[in-house]
Amino acid sequence: MEELYSIMRDLLEVEYNQESLLRLLRAAEAAYSDEKQEEAKYLANCTKYYLKALQEELQRGINRLDSYIAEEVKKR
Repeated sequence: MEELYSIMRDLLEVEYNQESLLRLLRAAEAAYSDEKQEEAKYLANCTKYYLKALQEELQRGINRLDSYIAEEVKKR
């Protein structure tokens, strides 16, 4: 059971780091205002949406793991 808690902590840390990266991408996207930088802004925007999709997938995994841990605790 301790290993499951350790995995959960690791996943939550990844989730936190992804959120930090998303904030940085939003800041970078806001900084691109010239037409010359439009491609870089587009790239930052695409990366932001990809990261958001990864976050949703990670959250589903965390929720499944959390449910599993809760069920195992109830069995004891």
